[in-house]
Amino acid sequence: MASLMRLVSLALLPFLPAAVGCAGTVSTADGVDAEATTTTAVVAIERTADSTEGSRAEASARFIRITAASSAGDALHTIGAALDLPATGSCATVASLASAPVAQTSVVELLDVGEVTLRADGVETRLAARQLPDVTDVVSGVVYDRATDSALLPAATSYTVHVAGGHGLEPLEVTAAAPGDPEDVRIVGEDVAGTLVASGANIELSWSTSASAPGEPAGDIVYVDVRPNGVRCVLDGSGHGAVSTLFLDDEGTLVVHRLRREPLTARGIDSGEVRFDFARTVAYVRR
Repeated sequence: MASLMRLVSLALLPFLPAAVGCAGTVSTADGVDAEATTTTAVVAIERTADSTEGSRAEASARFIRITAASSAGDALHTIGAALDLPATGSCATVASLASAPVAQTSVVELLDVGEVTLRADGVETRLAARQLPDVTDVVSGVVYDRATDSALLPAATSYTVHVAGGHGLEPLEVTAAAPGDPEDVRIVGEDVAGTLVASGANIELSWSTSASAPGEPAGDIVYVDVRPNGVRCVLDGSGHGAVSTLFLDDEGTLVVHRLRREPLTARGIDSGEVRFDFARTVAYVRR
């Protein structure tokens, strides 16, 4: 009888790991632990109008696969695609925002999703795919970007983002409405040449908070970068705001931004956004 029991026990051994494994971590064939992953997408369109250097524009797209234990925000910081802003109605140095503690992120995979194109006002712009070398063993994969004439990435119009698909991501197409340039953000003391004489305690700014077209969002964020001192201020949504002249040097530049973030919702994307960041520069002299 004892011999029979030993034979039964030996016969059951091959099945025990499978039963135990149901309560543990599943391993792949090469021995690497398989973890749940999420996919985040960020498409960014940026325009800058400079009174001396002219206008420029660029677009980029990142499709990021990370382990569920990591956050999308941490992954965006890891690849340099995060936009750090202080709280609404406050200012902070850009350096302090960038140095805020970020949780350790697992390996970030930038997906090759095939051809990525943007279409606006009937003009199609194809983003160039670049292989990112995995020099840190943290980030690897493909990034998409294109610097181009600002006329090809216009303001105040509808954009269509088309992704051919690949690497486990199905083809997708999403639309988003771009805001207007921040030319209607008025600065008290700015002359017609785009130069500001700053005096007093604050620089006063005002803008319209109403939508410029039916169905267009009115909740755009207006923020200001003060150079060369590297201070960033996010103004409140009331249509009025101020930046203290204490943040100014004797002379420098204000970069006034209008920011709009629209959710990127598509099959296979767990979280994402289409980010429009349109800016204009104003030279200042402090008196």
